Amino acid sequence: MTKSADLTPMEIALKTLDLHPLNARAGAPETYEDADIAVLAASIATLGLLNPIIVQKTGKSWGVIAGGRRLAALRMLADDKSAKGWTHTSKISCRAIPENVAGATAITVAENVTQKPMNPIDEFEAFARMMEEGGHDADSIAKMFGVERRRVVERLRYGRIHPEIRAAARAQDITLDVMKAYAEHPDTEVQKAVFDDLKDQYVSAYMVRNKLTERGVKIGDPIGQLVIEAYRAEDGEIAADLIEEDSVLTDQELVESLVIGHLQTAAEAERVRLGFAWAEGRRTVAYEDLRPYGRVYPAQIDRDEAGPRAGEIADRMAEIEEIEEMFDGTEGDLDALEAEWQQLEAEYEDLVSRYSDEDLALGGVIATWERGQIKLIAGLVRPEDLPGAAEKTASGAGEAEPLAPDAPQPLGYSQSLTDDLKSERSQVIGAALAGAPDIAQDLLLFKIIADLMGRTARVSYAMGISGTVAGRPHAKAEGIDPRPGETLEALRAGLDLSWWDADTPSPMSERFDRFRALDAGMKAQIAAVALAEAIQPSRLGRGEELLAHVARQVIPDLRAVWRPTGEAFFGRLKKSDLLGLLERDLGQPEEAQRFASSKKGEIVDYLDKLFAAPFATLTPEQRAAVESWCPDAMRLPEADDGQRTDLTGLEDDAETGDVSFEENIPFGEPDDTTDEPQEEAEIEMV
Repeated sequence: MTKSADLTPMEIALKTLDLHPLNARAGAPETYEDADIAVLAASIATLGLLNPIIVQKTGKSWGVIAGGRRLAALRMLADDKSAKGWTHTSKISCRAIPENVAGATAITVAENVTQKPMNPIDEFEAFARMMEEGGHDADSIAKMFGVERRRVVERLRYGRIHPEIRAAARAQDITLDVMKAYAEHPDTEVQKAVFDDLKDQYVSAYMVRNKLTERGVKIGDPIGQLVIEAYRAEDGEIAADLIEEDSVLTDQELVESLVIGHLQTAAEAERVRLGFAWAEGRRTVAYEDLRPYGRVYPAQIDRDEAGPRAGEIADRMAEIEEIEEMFDGTEGDLDALEAEWQQLEAEYEDLVSRYSDEDLALGGVIATWERGQIKLIAGLVRPEDLPGAAEKTASGAGEAEPLAPDAPQPLGYSQSLTDDLKSERSQVIGAALAGAPDIAQDLLLFKIIADLMGRTARVSYAMGISGTVAGRPHAKAEGIDPRPGETLEALRAGLDLSWWDADTPSPMSERFDRFRALDAGMKAQIAAVALAEAIQPSRLGRGEELLAHVARQVIPDLRAVWRPTGEAFFGRLKKSDLLGLLERDLGQPEEAQRFASSKKGEIVDYLDKLFAAPFATLTPEQRAAVESWCPDAMRLPEADDGQRTDLTGLEDDAETGDVSFEENIPFGEPDDTTDEPQEEAEIEMV
């Protein structure tokens, strides 16, 4: 047993201190990251060195056995000319271990292992006490600990959570995340009321936040920003928070009335600008609410009559469209170009279109609140003002810009959109395989064996089984249908990974033995999820018959597990393509006509909602079209009755790198159709 030694207090010059070779964290550079050390340095600069450094003599210098982070912070202060009173010759309070003591390692390990992080609840309450009883404010605390003021303020907020909620968190009746969610409302009585409402049931942070949003609107929210000036002018009650934008407007009725007032003002301004007969502000407008309404559209006028600006805009829009069609992802900002195109489109429509006097006398504008901003719907005709069909036909009112020709036309995919759809399809196939472990395991084993034993060409280049996760780049990854990813996450969560035990380092041989002890079903599930991560984006053309064949088995209906979205798909097509899709593929010519003079963004929103949940008003034919429609670049290729099931006849695929060969060559046998010797298969160790 190592005997502890007496530690001798000493004052030692900073410049003579270095990390001791036995320091437990000497080989852990992440311990000494500048941002982390800066916090400690700020504390030492304000409060001094609270704990002496433990050292041992090492030649001409002193080795720091315990206190390496404090040493780094002191050096940072000495290098900082603005830090008064600290230099490399400053005397540092230390405690020295005799040179002959063998317990140096035990001391450095004990200092690091026995340290326990401060309980977050204690930390929150300590910050609160510093402010309420110690005379500190957020600025002084931030300076003391070298952190951002907002970070300090957020910690202080947690100290102001209702005591019963803090007690529940301390007793682990609720999680720390749930406790933090309560801090998003500054009124402790409101916190307590929601806490009581949610008792005796499973509670998540999401549920708490939803309940709190019913008790007021934050100043920093879009609606809060919209009404805050008028709300204060009306002396509306505000529950103040330490962070001003998180203060809550608690008078919901006043907030709603002010929102309606803003909407009415916006609608009236648009009515005046366009010359319509009426204007109305509505808090929300559902698609079904507008079905009884008619709609009038502006007639197109000659571009020359619209003035030179219309010509300039048209030329620039054509230039942007050409750039987007040729875009390869290496140059420029596609999102910025699309934003510019939409802005120009809106300006162009205003220049080259005019409403007739008859339409202006009937039509009006509704302003509503949607997705954090005011949305204007112009050209609506109230149900009571709708003329008879014959009268409308005779007058020509409401005629829209002619739609695209009836002849089928392919959608205009950009190269980046085509590539992204391949990434989405690989994710869908992977998720489906993860849910079919029997076939996934067979495919995984067959793929590896075939690649290693075959002497001609790989079975599939899309199955990137090489010990790494397949790359699936996507320009709009946040906007795709989340269901395949959620499916895979749920399947991964159901795996028994105790054999790996990442938290406890153990020899790979032991992990392998524990893996072998799993039942066959669990091993199949693990193999299936692993394979899911290895499916790479591919065209699934010639050379990928195997993956296409398996994909058709595990995904009998791709549209049942995936859908195109507004952000990742529809928003990246031209307006003319979207109108053609509505009219021809989805069987909705009336909607296509209604949207003919609308902005592209409105069509994208409509299609996004339509594919998320087909509307109840669709005909059976229209519903079937929506539920089955899939972009060509996303479809699984149909089985070819004449397709050979062996590996013959594969053509070169410049995109995937697949290699072609002429005849079916059994594994391990040379190709005697050519005089050229066959190369041995390369076995890549990853």
